[in-house]
Amino acid sequence: MPRSRGMTYSARLLTLVRVLMRQRLLTLTCLLVTLCVGVRADEEASNVPHVAVDQYGRCYAKSVPAESYGSKGETNVYAVDRQDRLVETYAWYSGQVYLQCFTPMPDRQVAISVVQFGPWARGRKANDDDLALAFYARGKLLRRYSTLDIAGSPDRISNSVSHYTVISRVEGYVQVRRLEGIVRSASESAFAVVTVDGRRLLFDPATGDIIASVDGEPSGR
Repeated sequence: MPRSRGMTYSARLLTLVRVLMRQRLLTLTCLLVTLCVGVRADEEASNVPHVAVDQYGRCYAKSVPAESYGSKGETNVYAVDRQDRLVETYAWYSGQVYLQCFTPMPDRQVAISVVQFGPWARGRKANDDDLALAFYARGKLLRRYSTLDIAGSPDRISNSVSHYTVISRVEGYVQVRRLEGIVRSASESAFAVVTVDGRRLLFDPATGDIIASVDGEPSGR
């Protein structure tokens, strides 16, 4: 009888050890799955053809990549008509393009304003090489801004596992006359973005110049 009781105790102890090992294994598996999902969520999506349309539908851009990643490719801008008309061609690709048709220019003529955003920025520091956004009109570059230009400091970023950003929100084209205390732009409109540290930057789409910077609350990191 004592021997039988000893065996029963040993069996119970072995069962308890097995249960604890299973629980640990389950916890470890869940942790690994969470880590894998986090890494996969940070993977850079490959380039695909992209179409952007003016808010009133009067013109649009079709951007086609030449490579799976990066900015190599071609973007064609069309005016909408019974038969759409090719207006401009740019030698770059972007998965995030904004347009404003009939933008008043400094010479009092109108043009299509095009804003190109750069691809995912790799690394953990803003720098002069990574494109944040660029302004175009009439087939030409007006102004280019690097991630460091927008951030103002290499560390003023929001980062993930392998990428970072300096812009938290894109507001797009807004009317300057509706914004109190803002210097009027040549086009009487502005292109607005909000940085990760809460600054609201307003750009003149006719020149690409920054016409105002308004402090605000930083976004969550």
